[in-house]
Amino acid sequence: MGVDEIKSQGLSLRELFREVTYEVDYYQRDYTWGEEEVRVLLRDLCDSFKDWSANPAFIRRPGTAPQYFLGPFVYYEQSRNRRCLVDGQQRFVTLHLVLVQLRLMAQAPEHRRITDRLNRVIITDRGQFSVGISDHEPVLRAVSEGRAYEPVPGDSLSRRNLWARSQQVEAQLAEDLDAESLHRFTEWLLDRVILVGIRAANSDHGYRMFETMNDRGARLTAVDLLKSHLLSNVGAGEDQLNVQWQEMLRELATDREDAGAVSRFIKAFLLARYARTDQDNDRRQIENNLNVWVRQQSQYLGLVKGRPENFLQFVQDLLKSARLFRPILAASRHPKTDDRLEAVFFNERNGLAAQTAAIVAAIDPDDRPSDAKDKGRLVAAYMDRWYTLRVLHDLPVQSADADTLVHHTLVPLLRTCRTPADVASALGDLIQRDGLSISEAVTLGLRGNNAHQIRYLLARAAAFVEESCQRSPDVLAFLDRDRFHIEHLWANHHHRVASEIPDPVVFRSRRNQLGGLGLLAGRENSSINDLPLHEKAPLYARSNVLLGVIAPGYDRRNPLLREFIKTHQLDRLLRSFGPRESMTSVVQTRQELYLRLFHGIWDPERLGFPRAEQTQDEGAEEPVQQVRQTQTQTQTQTQTRRKAGARRRRTDVARMLDADVLKAGTQIVLTYRSVDHWAAIDEDGGIVLTATGGTPYGRVDEAGAVVRGTKTCQGMNEWHVEDATGERVSLRTLRDRAMATGVL
Repeated sequence: MGVDEIKSQGLSLRELFREVTYEVDYYQRDYTWGEEEVRVLLRDLCDSFKDWSANPAFIRRPGTAPQYFLGPFVYYEQSRNRRCLVDGQQRFVTLHLVLVQLRLMAQAPEHRRITDRLNRVIITDRGQFSVGISDHEPVLRAVSEGRAYEPVPGDSLSRRNLWARSQQVEAQLAEDLDAESLHRFTEWLLDRVILVGIRAANSDHGYRMFETMNDRGARLTAVDLLKSHLLSNVGAGEDQLNVQWQEMLRELATDREDAGAVSRFIKAFLLARYARTDQDNDRRQIENNLNVWVRQQSQYLGLVKGRPENFLQFVQDLLKSARLFRPILAASRHPKTDDRLEAVFFNERNGLAAQTAAIVAAIDPDDRPSDAKDKGRLVAAYMDRWYTLRVLHDLPVQSADADTLVHHTLVPLLRTCRTPADVASALGDLIQRDGLSISEAVTLGLRGNNAHQIRYLLARAAAFVEESCQRSPDVLAFLDRDRFHIEHLWANHHHRVASEIPDPVVFRSRRNQLGGLGLLAGRENSSINDLPLHEKAPLYARSNVLLGVIAPGYDRRNPLLREFIKTHQLDRLLRSFGPRESMTSVVQTRQELYLRLFHGIWDPERLGFPRAEQTQDEGAEEPVQQVRQTQTQTQTQTQTRRKAGARRRRTDVARMLDADVLKAGTQIVLTYRSVDHWAAIDEDGGIVLTATGGTPYGRVDEAGAVVRGTKTCQGMNEWHVEDATGERVSLRTLRDRAMATGVL
């Protein structure tokens, strides 16, 4: 290779990481990718995989499928099998984390082949990580071994961020991939995802390329090109609007590290005010190339040559909307209790970034700042409640579900609203029609992929009680999985309660219910998590009120707590438990307590929506005995009432229901260690275990894992339908037959 000669080559991830170690030079920045960058990367990868896997031809002949281009990177070779990254560190580190987490998910024996493939790209034969940044080593070791990383004083930004992003990757992959798709996704990722490597001649050449790429003028972005197009057509007001444009950039620059804030806001502005809700192509083009969409839709937008007043109005509306949105953007970075905008922060944290388009759709550029803030608060509160109700019913809460809600329901509705009262009335009507009830979540708890959501529910409940007792709740601490652990009131020892609960499936299900959980400071959890409840309860008294109240005598010197209990009529629920109280009684009592607290937290009237006629389900106190009766009934019958506004799950079982391959109420069976375990399929595609009843499991994998007592389960293989003759056919075989005949 000649001096300063540049070579390029397309490489799959399998080729990219096979027996090669990547390092970075001293001039490279830390690993700084945040939640949004990682979320977008994973969403794009998972969505592309789903498009690929939906095509039977690509499944039969993977080599014919189009490759997924993930962008270029620049490197030079230090020696054989050692490369130094000049540009691309953020993507490489994130991809390496994805591969590590996929290997952790593929621990079952049936995944041995894919585990072997992942081993070859994660670690070289010399035992080094493929992305061999020495500062990252302690975190990567902890992640790859499936244990928590314990931060130490003086940890770098890279280490702290790497640990945070590894947890995010773990949660998002678990949410997006079921056990059956894990193998195919990994194969697709390794073989069909391509990066183009640009090879510099040596380290000096690489450094000059780095300087050229970073110090000699940034490339024009879509926002720059849009600005040039708009301002060049506003006539005499160009100079004035250029000043205002710069002001908009300052308004939206709440975080120096968030260079994409302006682009995201302008996309949201176009989606909220101009994208046609019946044309998904508008959304795709705005997301991918907003300046091109504006040019192509010039007639529709009225942005045509010779009409400078239209360009002027468009730009002024954009700038005024940005100014009104500024407090809401700031609230997305940190809970803003003073402005009652904390739901904005919670939504961002829960992956509901689409809320921006809904909020901007409600805001009129000529609104008073107070009205714009009120509208934003109402929209965010509605979406927070929507998210909570879907979590309680184990319905999907992925970004695709939020996008559907925002662009198909909220944006067209909110465009017609003029005042905060209009917004409150419109969203209040939606709440009345959604048909989902908090009280029905009688058995919801920890499942295969919902730890993030369960932590959120526990954190909000704990903070609500703390605040009501005039303590200063640190909701950010409750949400931090390092600072507070999800505590099981009962250790994982079935033999301790076998006389009360003989069935181990019922024990595992009950132990993981919300009523059997709490939030405990990590330093406490690690030392007491194996003790019986009556021995742990006194130690809970040092924790938050919601967990501490379990300790006998906790409320004796706490008049504010007693007042809270009296005001909300929680005397039977928010209480201590003696050593003789049964596990079933404690869990069911605490489960009802949580549901009653959720009623208070997400009460529509409390959130600012019009008061509606109260029903027993949404307002009246429900006795513990009635909750227990409900649980008993659901053990023997399937939920048959379709909830208004609830979408079926995006699972193969739900698809088979839609195609009439399966019927609601179908009984399915899984045999494990010579024991048959039965369940029923509800109308939304959920799985209701006969042994436990209650809240359906969203995936057959999760229901199977509870039955088996294992971390994972290939549910489509292991659950079977039994016909009239007694022959059992797996759900996978049933699905494959339907696909082969074109029914599915």
